[in-house]
Amino acid sequence: MAVYKRAYRAYNGPITAERWRFLVLTRYSLSQLFSSRAFSWFMMITLLPVLIAAAFIYVSNNAAVQAALRMGTQSILNVDGSFFAKVLLGQAWMGLFLTCWAGPLLVASDLSNGSLPLYLSRPLNRAEYVAGKAAVLVGILSCVTWIPGLLLFALQSSLGSGGWAWAHKSFVPTIILVSFLWIAVLTLISLATSAWVKWRIVATAVTFGLFVLPPGFGEAINGVLRTYWGRVLNLPYLLEVILTNMLDTPMQNHGPFTNQQVPQFAAWIVLIGVCLASLLLLNKRLRAREVVRG
Repeated sequence: MAVYKRAYRAYNGPITAERWRFLVLTRYSLSQLFSSRAFSWFMMITLLPVLIAAAFIYVSNNAAVQAALRMGTQSILNVDGSFFAKVLLGQAWMGLFLTCWAGPLLVASDLSNGSLPLYLSRPLNRAEYVAGKAAVLVGILSCVTWIPGLLLFALQSSLGSGGWAWAHKSFVPTIILVSFLWIAVLTLISLATSAWVKWRIVATAVTFGLFVLPPGFGEAINGVLRTYWGRVLNLPYLLEVILTNMLDTPMQNHGPFTNQQVPQFAAWIVLIGVCLASLLLLNKRLRAREVVRG
């Protein structure tokens, strides 16, 4: 058929329900990420600490394996609040690395290619656009934070003594709540950074720098003023404060100036404030792209 004889017709196929329409962005963004073999391998590498933790749980609850390893009757690992705190904090850093890889691809590419007005000209508003992009990071980070944490809890519950799960039932809401708090911080900071920085490499550097550079300034403040409030600039430290307090475990020593830790309420205020500030910056950036005059 000749090209001039072709005519455009309205689409008559299935239409995604309006309340789930934002997931179209999520589906295509995930397919773009996992089309990279390097990202798929890196995703599997981030789960290696979870496999090691599962092996420790198995060995610590199996007397036969301990005897074969000539460990005697004493377990090499006590599966308690400190164990889950270390696992979750380690996976929190893995989530940061994943965010630095995947986050800049979500919004920065749309802005640099001028495709954001095309999205917003469809029956899709700014909130749905952000939800579709955020769902990508929420799904990826869930696979390395609270989901492995709950699987490890279930493994210990099945291998441990009969009353272990009931005695440590408070671990379940703690794992979920702290994980989603960290996911919100990583997701909103990454989206806000990628919305304001168009270049992927720069956005990755800025995102990672926001988590590793401010702690140094905070410790400098502590050294000059002989205080501990400079640690409010250390976001991973604030997560550790919340997690260890909720699991009722001691914190490690941070810094040479003082052993006094930031209060838990201050850690909550700072992390929630970071989320709100990132959301405001993201909203301001997308609002400028919402109306197209032509």
